[in-house]
Amino acid sequence: MTPFYDSTKSYDDNYQNGPFGDFATAPTDTFPKTISTNFLGFPLNIPFGIPAGPLLNSKFVTSAWKWGFSLNTYKTVRGNEYPCHPFPNVIKVDAKGDVKPGDTLIGDNNVNSIDVTRDGITNSFGVPSRSPQIWQEDVRAGLKEMKPGNFMILSFMGTKKEGMTFEQYVEDFARTAKLAKDTGAPVLEVNFSCPNVGKEGLICNDIETSRAILEAVRPVRGNTPLLVKIGYFKKDDSIPEQLLEIIYQHANGVAAINTIQAKVTDKDGKQILPGSPVRLMSGICGAAIRWAGLEMAERIMEVKKRKDWKDFVVIGVGGVTTPKDFKRYMNLGVNAVQSATGAMWNPRLALDIMRAQYA
Repeated sequence: MTPFYDSTKSYDDNYQNGPFGDFATAPTDTFPKTISTNFLGFPLNIPFGIPAGPLLNSKFVTSAWKWGFSLNTYKTVRGNEYPCHPFPNVIKVDAKGDVKPGDTLIGDNNVNSIDVTRDGITNSFGVPSRSPQIWQEDVRAGLKEMKPGNFMILSFMGTKKEGMTFEQYVEDFARTAKLAKDTGAPVLEVNFSCPNVGKEGLICNDIETSRAILEAVRPVRGNTPLLVKIGYFKKDDSIPEQLLEIIYQHANGVAAINTIQAKVTDKDGKQILPGSPVRLMSGICGAAIRWAGLEMAERIMEVKKRKDWKDFVVIGVGGVTTPKDFKRYMNLGVNAVQSATGAMWNPRLALDIMRAQYA
């Protein structure tokens, strides 16, 4: 099927002219029976949707709703305009099984050969953002199309600028949170899972930075629920439970995981994605990281149950490409599941899940 984000085109082309494929039209299918569930007090037709990343603007979000994806996250926005990494941003990687952090993979520019139920892809965008004036107006337009049973989460993050102090960086998160809240989005999600500032490049890997940001954001967001997007942690890492404690104190739940960072080269061992040397490391998505998403979901749920955090929301993300994957996450007890790569290449994935799970 034609992906709704066309990786043969630039980010700007996708933003202006997408979504593509089936998402460019409305489905003619009769929707299977759904089982309405509760998410932070809001009804959901199905506890499934698309995370921050491929839904570039309200056109993508509203198309996802039409195709049965109930829980959709508007792509991470910033408090300032921010450029995208050079094209290409998505290429196939020769994963040959599970991808582990720091692996070296061979990239393949032939994206037409991708089988998302088996392959991995790169995600190398750099978290681009339109100006607040543009995305605020666009989010409000999307919210007008939101019907009961469908839901939008708005993802945001701060921006580290040259010469900025730690305090100014934290304040930029709070400032951007206020801009996001002012759109009227029912739930916000702060992105701690993309390289920016913190130990090993990810905010969620730095306990004190994570704490400072959540403390600064809390009074700004008021009663608007907040989720925190985090990455994968190795099993012997002591951070996850400490981080979850902080998130529990200052937010309403967590979404995990984002991507797995790996080196992507050509057959000669040279960086395949053009531009800055930082692009040698790329976020890997798709079936190749399913193991990591399931593992983190299981570990988070263990902490939630042990500490009796009944109202703590958990969204499982990572490698969901089939109805079977959705079921594996839900069987762990998560509140909802999201799919980026699987949904991009199969716009009928939500319909497939409804038929498989709720028929």
